[in-house]
Amino acid sequence: MINYQDFAAKYYPTANSARQNDIARFLDNLAEVIGETPLQDALKNTQVLCAAFYLQKAGNNISRPHYQKIKEYLINLFDFVGVDATVPTREEVLASQETICYFRGINELLEFIDKVGSSALANYNPTTDLVRVKSVCVLGWLGFTPDEIANLKVRDLSQIELNGYKVSNKSGTYEVYGQPFTALYYLSGLEEYNGLPSGRKVILKGNDEYLFRPTDANCEKLDGGQIIQIIKRFNNCIPRSMKTSIVFRSLHKNALFLEVYNDTSDKSLINKITAIMGCTLNYAFNYRDQYMKFVEALENNKI
Repeated sequence: MINYQDFAAKYYPTANSARQNDIARFLDNLAEVIGETPLQDALKNTQVLCAAFYLQKAGNNISRPHYQKIKEYLINLFDFVGVDATVPTREEVLASQETICYFRGINELLEFIDKVGSSALANYNPTTDLVRVKSVCVLGWLGFTPDEIANLKVRDLSQIELNGYKVSNKSGTYEVYGQPFTALYYLSGLEEYNGLPSGRKVILKGNDEYLFRPTDANCEKLDGGQIIQIIKRFNNCIPRSMKTSIVFRSLHKNALFLEVYNDTSDKSLINKITAIMGCTLNYAFNYRDQYMKFVEALENNKI
């Protein structure tokens, strides 16, 4: 559709390899967004142009530097193709994002993960194949950081009778029951799983004292960055038609937004946000806009 070599040679002749890879990723994403639509028509479609800014399915924010970079690519592409078109504003790009990064509750989030697994693997096993993804989400929902998750050991899951766990971090101790307990329970004894989307069997290695074990025998444990990668790899398997992604940094915020929503006290919304989210007044006003979008999605059954 778009000759990458000719485009890069004309507009970015001195680009280094990282820049070249970024340009290729931009053009590949644009080709996926456009599909079978004629190129000249697609480049005049505001919805298509907005989608061109979202190179990852996960995430619902576009930084100003990222916006300026993609804007430059599009302007050069208009010239390359010979199309008279207008790049949408950053506000239009942000308003166009349809991907939902919030969930009605933790159980709905875990059910969504199973839904993706069932769509990707013919013989999907919900007790093994995505139990690492589920467990990262459970712990992120509680407020654990990626590093705290990576450092958890199996013995840190303290049994509550036969149907619960106590688990602690620097912020407190939490009791986990139901589907979240089930995810952590199966993870604690996990030895292997079928990877998505290939279905290839993956063997866990490393130190079996840790709750999240690596697949590399030469690596004792995972780090925080590798915990985030578990979520990112999963997001790459989500069909675009589902219009949903998991953003780790939004998991605990999602849980707190639900607490705000369910707070029936007479306090003002700002005071509820300040108290429940443990933030300053300035941060509360910023969270308010995000919270209202969450409420809109919740009450319109988008989540």
